Amino acid sequence: MIKKIIVKNRRNNEERLELTMEEFKAKFQNELRTAINSYKAHEESKNYLPPFVKPTPDYERDFYSDLRWNFNNYAPTQYYIAQ
Repeated sequence: MIKKIIVKNRRNNEERLELTMEEFKAKFQNELRTAINSYKAHEESKNYLPPFVKPTPDYERDFYSDLRWNFNNYAPTQYYIAQ
């Protein structure tokens, strides 16, 4: 069974989309890229180590590990992930 992501419009809760992960990535690719970059900047701002000591985490993987919270808080869009 393929898990669907339920996306709603912030302005009117009647508009509802049920998308697979691939459909979600295709439809919201610009918003996702902006959200991932914002997430990366936020996470890097918390690390005060010099560049030669900093860890090199995979921010995109970390972003997708909690997709719902990260997309809802970092993406500049009128949509949000309900489930």
